[in-house]
Amino acid sequence: MKAIVLGLLLVVSSVNAWALKIESEYIQTITGQYVKTTKVSCDEASANHCTQICNNPILCQRREPYCRNCAGTSSPLLRQLFTELSHLYTVKSQLTELSPLVKFLAEEDYVLLDLNSVFNYYTPVGGEPFLNELVNFCGDRADSALLVVRLDEVHQPASLNYILCPDGAGQTAAFEVAPRTPGIQQQLKTEIFFNLN
Repeated sequence: MKAIVLGLLLVVSSVNAWALKIESEYIQTITGQYVKTTKVSCDEASANHCTQICNNPILCQRREPYCRNCAGTSSPLLRQLFTELSHLYTVKSQLTELSPLVKFLAEEDYVLLDLNSVFNYYTPVGGEPFLNELVNFCGDRADSALLVVRLDEVHQPASLNYILCPDGAGQTAAFEVAPRTPGIQQQLKTEIFFNLN
Protein backbone atom coordinates (compact mmCIF):
# COMPACT_ATOMS: atom_id res chain seq x y z
CA MET A 1 0.00 0.00 0.00
CA LYS A 2 2.84 2.38 0.91
CA ALA A 3 4.48 1.73 -2.50
CA ILE A 4 1.21 2.59 -4.28
CA VAL A 5 0.91 5.87 -2.37
CA LEU A 6 4.52 6.76 -3.14
CA GLY A 7 3.94 5.87 -6.79
CA LEU A 8 0.97 8.23 -6.93
CA LEU A 9 3.03 10.97 -5.29
CA LEU A 10 5.72 10.55 -7.92
CA VAL A 11 3.18 10.73 -10.75
CA VAL A 12 1.63 13.87 -9.24
CA SER A 13 5.06 15.47 -8.91
CA SER A 14 5.75 14.99 -12.61
CA VAL A 15 2.94 17.38 -13.56
CA ASN A 16 4.48 20.34 -11.73
CA ALA A 17 5.39 23.35 -13.84
CA TRP A 18 9.08 23.07 -12.99
CA ALA A 19 11.51 20.44 -14.15
CA LEU A 20 14.50 20.00 -11.91
CA LYS A 21 16.83 17.02 -11.91
CA ILE A 22 19.30 16.46 -9.07
CA GLU A 23 22.05 13.85 -9.34
CA SER A 24 25.19 12.90 -7.48
CA GLU A 25 28.29 12.04 -9.46
CA TYR A 26 32.06 11.97 -9.44
CA ILE A 27 34.00 14.21 -11.81
CA GLN A 28 37.70 14.31 -12.53
CA THR A 29 39.50 17.60 -11.92
CA ILE A 30 42.33 18.86 -14.13
CA THR A 31 44.79 17.47 -11.58
CA GLY A 32 43.33 13.97 -12.02
CA GLN A 33 41.51 13.92 -8.68
CA TYR A 34 37.97 12.57 -8.49
CA VAL A 35 35.59 14.73 -6.48
CA LYS A 36 31.96 14.14 -5.56
CA THR A 37 29.60 16.72 -6.96
CA THR A 38 25.93 17.58 -6.89
CA LYS A 39 24.62 18.13 -10.41
CA VAL A 40 21.41 20.13 -10.84
CA SER A 41 19.82 20.42 -14.29
CA CYS A 42 17.04 22.94 -14.95
CA ASP A 43 14.65 23.53 -17.83
CA GLU A 44 13.34 26.92 -18.92
CA ALA A 45 10.59 26.98 -16.30
CA SER A 46 13.02 26.28 -13.45
CA ALA A 47 16.05 28.25 -14.72
CA ASN A 48 15.76 30.68 -11.79
CA HIS A 49 16.41 27.75 -9.40
CA CYS A 50 19.73 26.88 -11.04
CA THR A 51 20.62 30.56 -11.17
CA GLN A 52 19.96 30.85 -7.43
CA ILE A 53 22.07 27.77 -6.65
CA CYS A 54 25.10 28.50 -8.85
CA ASN A 55 24.47 31.47 -11.16
CA ASN A 56 23.91 29.25 -14.19
CA PRO A 57 20.36 28.92 -15.55
CA ILE A 58 20.79 25.47 -17.11
CA LEU A 59 23.32 23.35 -15.23
CA CYS A 60 24.93 23.49 -11.79
CA GLN A 61 27.82 21.40 -10.61
CA ARG A 62 28.55 21.94 -6.95
CA ARG A 63 31.52 20.24 -5.34
CA GLU A 64 30.41 18.56 -2.12
CA PRO A 65 32.43 19.59 0.93
CA TYR A 66 34.67 17.29 2.90
CA CYS A 67 32.54 15.23 5.27
CA ARG A 68 34.31 14.78 8.60
CA ASN A 69 33.83 11.37 10.25
CA CYS A 70 31.81 10.07 7.31
CA ALA A 71 34.48 7.59 6.21
CA GLY A 72 34.35 5.10 9.08
CA THR A 73 31.94 4.08 11.78
CA SER A 74 32.11 7.07 14.12
CA SER A 75 28.94 8.84 12.91
CA PRO A 76 25.81 7.61 14.71
CA LEU A 77 23.64 9.47 12.18
CA LEU A 78 25.15 7.64 9.21
CA ARG A 79 24.79 4.33 11.03
CA GLN A 80 21.07 5.07 11.49
CA LEU A 81 20.61 6.13 7.87
CA PHE A 82 22.25 3.05 6.39
CA THR A 83 20.68 0.52 8.75
CA GLU A 84 17.37 1.87 10.15
CA LEU A 85 16.25 4.63 7.80
CA SER A 86 12.59 3.66 7.47
CA HIS A 87 12.27 2.83 11.19
CA LEU A 88 13.61 6.19 12.36
CA TYR A 89 12.46 8.63 9.65
CA THR A 90 9.22 9.37 7.86
CA VAL A 91 8.13 11.65 5.03
CA LYS A 92 6.87 14.91 6.49
CA SER A 93 5.65 16.27 3.14
CA GLN A 94 6.33 16.32 -0.55
CA LEU A 95 7.67 19.65 -1.75
CA THR A 96 5.30 21.14 -4.29
CA GLU A 97 7.11 24.47 -4.04
CA LEU A 98 10.88 24.08 -4.45
CA SER A 99 12.01 27.31 -2.77
CA PRO A 100 13.01 25.65 0.55
CA LEU A 101 15.07 22.97 -1.23
CA VAL A 102 16.69 25.45 -3.61
CA LYS A 103 17.60 27.74 -0.68
CA PHE A 104 19.03 24.72 1.16
CA LEU A 105 21.10 23.63 -1.87
CA ALA A 106 22.39 27.17 -2.37
CA GLU A 107 23.29 28.01 1.23
CA GLU A 108 23.93 24.88 3.29
CA ASP A 109 26.85 22.46 3.49
CA TYR A 110 25.56 18.97 2.71
CA VAL A 111 26.42 15.63 1.16
CA LEU A 112 24.22 13.37 -0.94
CA LEU A 113 24.14 9.69 -0.04
CA ASP A 114 22.98 7.05 -2.49
CA LEU A 115 22.74 3.28 -2.73
CA ASN A 116 26.42 2.99 -3.64
CA SER A 117 27.76 5.56 -1.17
CA VAL A 118 31.39 5.12 -0.16
CA PHE A 119 30.32 6.18 3.35
CA ASN A 120 28.26 3.01 3.86
CA TYR A 121 30.35 0.96 6.28
CA TYR A 122 27.31 -0.78 7.75
CA THR A 123 25.63 -2.80 4.99
CA PRO A 124 26.94 -4.16 1.67
CA VAL A 125 27.40 -1.26 -0.76
CA GLY A 126 24.64 -1.45 -3.36
CA GLY A 127 23.12 -4.33 -1.42
CA GLU A 128 19.59 -5.34 -0.62
CA PRO A 129 19.39 -4.24 3.05
CA PHE A 130 19.88 -0.54 2.27
CA LEU A 131 17.90 -0.77 -0.99
CA ASN A 132 14.94 -2.17 0.97
CA GLU A 133 15.13 0.85 3.31
CA LEU A 134 15.08 3.23 0.32
CA VAL A 135 12.11 1.41 -1.26
CA ASN A 136 9.97 2.66 1.63
CA PHE A 137 10.53 6.22 0.38
CA CYS A 138 11.04 5.99 -3.39
CA GLY A 139 9.27 2.77 -4.41
CA ASP A 140 10.62 1.06 -7.52
CA ARG A 141 13.03 3.94 -8.21
CA ALA A 142 14.86 3.43 -4.91
CA ASP A 143 18.11 2.50 -6.64
CA SER A 144 18.45 6.18 -7.71
CA ALA A 145 17.30 7.77 -4.43
CA LEU A 146 19.43 10.44 -2.77
CA LEU A 147 19.54 11.32 0.93
CA VAL A 148 20.36 14.99 1.57
CA VAL A 149 22.39 15.15 4.79
CA ARG A 150 23.20 18.57 6.25
CA LEU A 151 26.67 19.04 7.72
CA ASP A 152 27.32 21.10 10.85
CA GLU A 153 29.87 23.91 11.21
CA VAL A 154 32.78 21.44 11.45
CA HIS A 155 31.43 19.39 8.51
CA GLN A 156 30.12 16.42 10.47
CA PRO A 157 26.75 14.85 9.56
CA ALA A 158 24.06 16.73 11.50
CA SER A 159 20.63 15.85 10.09
CA LEU A 160 18.74 14.16 7.29
CA ASN A 161 16.67 16.92 5.67
CA TYR A 162 15.35 15.60 2.34
CA ILE A 163 15.01 12.45 0.30
CA LEU A 164 15.14 12.93 -3.46
CA CYS A 165 13.45 10.38 -5.72
CA PRO A 166 13.49 10.32 -9.52
CA ASP A 167 10.05 10.38 -11.07
CA GLY A 168 8.88 8.82 -14.32
CA ALA A 169 9.53 11.98 -16.34
CA GLY A 170 13.26 12.23 -15.62
CA GLN A 171 12.80 14.87 -12.92
CA THR A 172 13.40 14.84 -9.19
CA ALA A 173 10.63 14.64 -6.59
CA ALA A 174 11.72 16.05 -3.23
CA PHE A 175 10.38 14.92 0.13
CA GLU A 176 11.02 16.65 3.44
CA VAL A 177 11.67 14.10 6.16
CA ALA A 178 11.43 14.14 9.93
CA PRO A 179 12.37 11.75 12.73
CA ARG A 180 9.56 9.45 13.72
CA THR A 181 8.13 10.34 17.10
CA PRO A 182 7.13 7.54 19.40
CA GLY A 183 3.42 7.23 20.09
CA ILE A 184 1.99 8.31 23.42
CA GLN A 185 1.94 5.41 25.81
CA GLN A 186 -1.30 4.91 27.66
CA GLN A 187 -1.20 4.31 31.38
CA LEU A 188 -1.65 0.79 32.62
CA LYS A 189 -5.12 0.19 33.97
CA THR A 190 -3.92 -2.42 36.43
CA GLU A 191 -2.14 -1.10 39.45
CA ILE A 192 1.22 -2.66 40.24
CA PHE A 193 2.27 -3.08 43.88
CA PHE A 194 5.85 -3.79 44.89
CA ASN A 195 6.50 -5.76 48.05
CA LEU A 196 9.95 -4.83 49.36
CA ASN A 197 10.31 -7.37 52.18
